[in-house]
Amino acid sequence: MDEFLQRLIVKNWKIGKLTFTFLDALLAVCITGTGIMLRLAVVEYTVTDSQKLGAMIIDFILAFYCGEIVYEYTRHRNKAFLTYAILVIYPTMIANSALWGKNSVYSVFFFFVGLYYFALHDKERKKWLGLLAAAVGAARALAVFRLSSESMNLGWPNFYEIIGKEAFVELFNQVSVLCLFGILFTMLYVFVKRRIEITKDMALRLFLFLAILIPYLAPSMPAWAGLTADIGALVYCMRRPRKFYVPILHLIVSYSAYAYALNGETKLPMVLYAVILLALLVDTGVGIFREAAKG
Repeated sequence: MDEFLQRLIVKNWKIGKLTFTFLDALLAVCITGTGIMLRLAVVEYTVTDSQKLGAMIIDFILAFYCGEIVYEYTRHRNKAFLTYAILVIYPTMIANSALWGKNSVYSVFFFFVGLYYFALHDKERKKWLGLLAAAVGAARALAVFRLSSESMNLGWPNFYEIIGKEAFVELFNQVSVLCLFGILFTMLYVFVKRRIEITKDMALRLFLFLAILIPYLAPSMPAWAGLTADIGALVYCMRRPRKFYVPILHLIVSYSAYAYALNGETKLPMVLYAVILLALLVDTGVGIFREAAKG
């Protein structure tokens, strides 16, 4: 019996390209079970429908996908599994799907599918597939975007926490969107003009930068607006461990935004979280500039 157990534990199993041991499978089952139990603990606080159940299922698929992305970037099995393990118990992912069942989880899923195919595959056909997936995610996000609002902030501590989210709302609602598109098209022009190569690392940096930038400058952003950057920051950290503070700080901001949306208050002023996001934006932007300068 002991010999059978020993062989079972050390034996390598293979499904497709995935190689794992019995202990790997047992650990995966345990962490998946933990993620399910955490969601079941809060799912009854709000109405449960098919949309919410679908969002919770997508959580686990997304976590697996992100683990695959990390493996493609690092070729490190433990980092890939750690990414999956962290994401299935990520507080903002649990709150987003189990409490609200928001459409955002579907948009976020398409964004990361887009990153996977665009950044990690050399074939032109798969790169176009990645762009298509990202476009679908953006379209879903825009479908729930409201340009007109009584406040420049609907829960997410964006730039308007600093300059004032109640003043000149109607004017800022129009101008801020134009400014945001101006920045995005300027970036596109510079990259094309200077013929900057979009390497795997550059694609990841740009992905995280845009995930922070767009909800930071766009008006009337809800509390779940930082979910894409939450996950992107974790993937970024797995690629660059020295940037461990990026996912930590962003998760603190994101979780505080959820707490504000649910309870109407936070431990610290929202303007402080907006300043933290600005610092993360500058930090990521400097990394993009340095990498572009090398090319």
